[in-house]
Amino acid sequence: MMSRTLFLIAAVMCSCAHAFAPSASNIQSSSTALSMGLFDSFTKAFTNEEYGPPPDAVKATARHILVPTLEDANEVLGKVAGGETSFAGLASQYSTCPSKSRGGSLGSFSPGTMVKEFDEVVFAPDTKVGEIMGPVQTQFGYHLIVVDKRTGGGDWY
Repeated sequence: MMSRTLFLIAAVMCSCAHAFAPSASNIQSSSTALSMGLFDSFTKAFTNEEYGPPPDAVKATARHILVPTLEDANEVLGKVAGGETSFAGLASQYSTCPSKSRGGSLGSFSPGTMVKEFDEVVFAPDTKVGEIMGPVQTQFGYHLIVVDKRTGGGDWY
């Protein structure tokens, strides 16, 4: 008896199902997909889409000439200004730093890698790429610095 009652209820429900099903005349076309599933909020929490990609790390590529005295620095600066030879040539000739074998190139580095006075010049917003800066005094002597490239740091370069 119980199974017969359940069968009748199922049959009635199936016969009435067409009343609740949408017909072709009242279906509206929509190009947006529903995306609010059970786990969508969890996925969104880990994608971080609204913030965009992380910024590039701040780095600089620079060359320098290190000399022991201010007089030496001014002499080398005069030779650079006179156009007698290239910065790399003067670095090879006058610098006391081991980088002189690479024309004074220090490669690429992040803030905090070099001594404070050096970093302040290399990463200063008003230091222009390609210009000779200095003499800059540090514990090692006097530097003439050329920033070749900077990356990261937003708009201030």
